[in-house]
Amino acid sequence: MKDSIQKIQGLYEAVSSFFYLGNETFEIGDKRYEPVSLFGILNLILDGKEIIFGGYGSGKTSSSERISSFVKGLPLEFVQSATIHGHPEQTEEKIKATLDLGALEKEGREVVKWKIIPYSPVVIIDEINRLPIGKQNMLLNEVDRNIWSYRGETLILKQAKSFFATINYQDAGTTRLIAPLCDRFDIATETGILHPIRKRLIRRGIDEEALRDKKLSEEMVEYILKNNETGQAEKVIHYIHERSEEFKGELERRLKKRGFDLQIPREGEIKDIKRKITESGISEDAELFLDYIGQEIYCQQSLKKDFSRCHGCHYTNYLCADLYSFSNRAEQSLFKYAKALAWFTREEEVTLEHIMSVMPYALWHRSSVSDEKLGEVRELKKDSSDEFYAVCDLLRAVKRRWEEHRNYQVEAYHALREGDQERIGEIAEKTEHPFFKSLVRG
Repeated sequence: MKDSIQKIQGLYEAVSSFFYLGNETFEIGDKRYEPVSLFGILNLILDGKEIIFGGYGSGKTSSSERISSFVKGLPLEFVQSATIHGHPEQTEEKIKATLDLGALEKEGREVVKWKIIPYSPVVIIDEINRLPIGKQNMLLNEVDRNIWSYRGETLILKQAKSFFATINYQDAGTTRLIAPLCDRFDIATETGILHPIRKRLIRRGIDEEALRDKKLSEEMVEYILKNNETGQAEKVIHYIHERSEEFKGELERRLKKRGFDLQIPREGEIKDIKRKITESGISEDAELFLDYIGQEIYCQQSLKKDFSRCHGCHYTNYLCADLYSFSNRAEQSLFKYAKALAWFTREEEVTLEHIMSVMPYALWHRSSVSDEKLGEVRELKKDSSDEFYAVCDLLRAVKRRWEEHRNYQVEAYHALREGDQERIGEIAEKTEHPFFKSLVRG
C-alpha cells in the first residue's frame, strides 16, 4: 500500500513525463525537479495560487489544465470551461454572474445566477496580463479569499480553491500586473527552453484523451447552471466533490491501461496531507535566516522604498538597494510551500535548503528589482529571465552575509533574552547590519 508521499511522487512522475514535457530544473540536495510540474501539484494540494510565465505556446495554460484535471479529478473539458480568458473586454457578467432576466421582467426581483467559475475547485486565468488595470481590480477579493461578489450579493464558499494564472512576456497587448494582485499569488514559475528530444514529443502532440470526459463535463455544467442561486451553493459544491471523487477512480483505471500504476489521493487524504504539511517544524537556521533577511530588505531611509535614495547610502551593498519588498503574504507563501517541499522530500522539518529553493519562486514576481541589478545580469548566460536570475543571485549574496553573521545573531538573541542591551549595541556597531540595528531600536 502506497503512502501519501509515494502517491504524490507518482503523480509528479506521471505529470513530468506525460502531461508537461518541460526542461526547467531546480535542486534539493542531490535530487532535481521540474518546477512547473512539482509546484503545480503542490499548488493544487495546498489550494494555493501560482503564476506561470513564458513565451507563446510554451505550455503554460495547457499544462495547468492537465495537472488540475489529473490531481483534482475533474474532466479536462470542465476545467477548460472554468477558465477566465484575459482580454480588455472581459466583464464581471462573463466571469462571475448574471441576473435572472425572467425574474427581473416578471417580478421586478434581482436574482443573481452564478456562473461555473465561482464553483470550480480550480480556476485558471489565461493571459492575466491582458486584463486592463480596472479589470484586474475586480479579481482581488476572489483570488485572495474565494469570496465572489456581484450586484450586492456575495457567494462565500467554505471550500478553498486553487488558482493558476498565465503570463506572456510583455508585448503591445499586455498590461503590467498591479502589485496587489501579484502579491496575492503565492509563487511564480517559468517555462523554459525544451530539450530537442522532448521537442519531438511536443510536435507529435501530448495525448490527453485519458483526462477527457465530454458526457460527465456536460452533466456537471448542466447541474451547476440549474442550481446556481446563492442559497444552493453548498449543494453544488457537494455535487462537484462527489463527481470528482468518482472520476479519480476512472482516471486511475484509464491511466493503468497506459502503464501508469497511480493512486490519486481522495479528499480525506488530501486534508490529512495538508495537516501534516502545516504541522511541519522549522529549523533554527531557517528561522534565523528569515529574521535576518527580513530586516535587510527594509529601506533604512524611509518606510516608502525608492531606489533613487540608494546612491551614496551607507547600506547600498545590502538587499534593500536592489529588491523592492518582502511582504507579509510573501513570507506566508514561502513558509507554506517550503513546508510542502519538506514533506514531499520526507524531511522532518523545513531546512535552510528548502527556504533557499522556494524563496526565489515566492519573491521574484511580487518584488521589483533595481535597474542597476538587472543591468548587471542582463548579458550573463542563463536559462531563466533576467528578473528571476537577479533575485536568485541577490539571495545567494544575502546567505553568504548571514553565514558570516550567524554566530553574532545567536549571541545577540541570547543577550536580548538576558536584557543585555549594551552587548547588542556592541554587536550592532561591529557588524553595521540592519538586523542588529533593529534589535537596538527594539
